Amino acid sequence: MSGVKIEINTVQLSKILNQAMKTLANPKSMFAEMGEELLSIHRIRFLQQQSPDGTPWQPLSEEYKQSKRKNRDKILTLDGHLSETLRYQASNDGVEFGSDRVYAAIHHFGGSIQPKTAHALHVGGRFFKNVTIPARPWLGISEKDQAEMLNIARHHIKNAIKPSNA
Repeated sequence: MSGVKIEINTVQLSKILNQAMKTLANPKSMFAEMGEELLSIHRIRFLQQQSPDGTPWQPLSEEYKQSKRKNRDKILTLDGHLSETLRYQASNDGVEFGSDRVYAAIHHFGGSIQPKTAHALHVGGRFFKNVTIPARPWLGISEKDQAEMLNIARHHIKNAIKPSNA
């Protein structure tokens, strides 16, 4: 029979597809990399003192600012405990990120604090029946951050379909 034909050996293709499916079926390492990126993003956010959309955090009241024993120029930072408690947990289903500190939510969403057992709160050398903390959103991702999460996913997918040298 005369003519031309092409034969494709699918052994290598099958190996690549099997490796890709195996890698993508267990994406925990991809989500862990995203968790590390989230840590970096949020550390920078605390240094820049701004919300995920780039809006500067509301300044400290002058009264509170003067009462701080250190880091007077820093918002949401006295000793650095909040930013140091940021953690992530990666699994094959995703990544959870945040802080387990009770006070993390009030700093993010804002709200009023009232004393539980005392008659007043002691803040900056003065006593108050309640203290209102303005919302200073610190947790979240911007469009740029979201694009970086997608880049991490693309990188893992690209590596999953890359032929091995074996």
